[in-house]
Amino acid sequence: MRQPNFAAPTSIGFSLLCKILAAAGFSIAMLLSACSSAPRMRASFESEVDHSGRMRGYVESSKVTDFCPDQSTRRDDERCTVTRGFDYSRVLTIVRTYDPTGKLINSVDVAGADLSLTDVERARIETLIRADPRTKDIVNAPGVMLWDGGFVMREPGDQFCDRGSRCIRVIAATHEGDNAILHSVVDLVADRVVYPSYTSSRNKSVNQPLEH
Repeated sequence: MRQPNFAAPTSIGFSLLCKILAAAGFSIAMLLSACSSAPRMRASFESEVDHSGRMRGYVESSKVTDFCPDQSTRRDDERCTVTRGFDYSRVLTIVRTYDPTGKLINSVDVAGADLSLTDVERARIETLIRADPRTKDIVNAPGVMLWDGGFVMREPGDQFCDRGSRCIRVIAATHEGDNAILHSVVDLVADRVVYPSYTSSRNKSVNQPLEH
């Protein structure tokens, strides 16, 4: 069962949480305490993280040469350039095609497509996971390493990691990466750790196919 994230819920999440607590028989005093303390907890966590280095604008993930859409009209040695990147302003993947002279001839928005992490994104993930007060004591301990490459997570209906997100699963491990001690999820669009301790509630892998 996935652990609820009391540190960073939405306003809708607060309402639902309070209804669940009430239905479970929590007293009024306990209910008011739980529902009033969560915003303060989130503010406390957020105040310890510097968001000035968050991901912004377009971040190119890959650049390859390929046959041009009109290759039959070009010389055999002429090739187009195809780039793929994530636009953090529009929250979607963009595939662009340039002709041999560098002129843009096609641009396609691909909402919901996930790209491999760039070095800049990987560095930002590490900064966030090492700074968050809920995870920093674990991941900054001696002998702990982080795995964060390629574990893109998207779950329909998830309050944090559905469309409009770029959630990455991060695994902290010891013994040179063989012993996983913590699974967390960072959303690079929100620029925060959305699940400090994540356990999938569904019997399926959270790894999604990547577009390279």
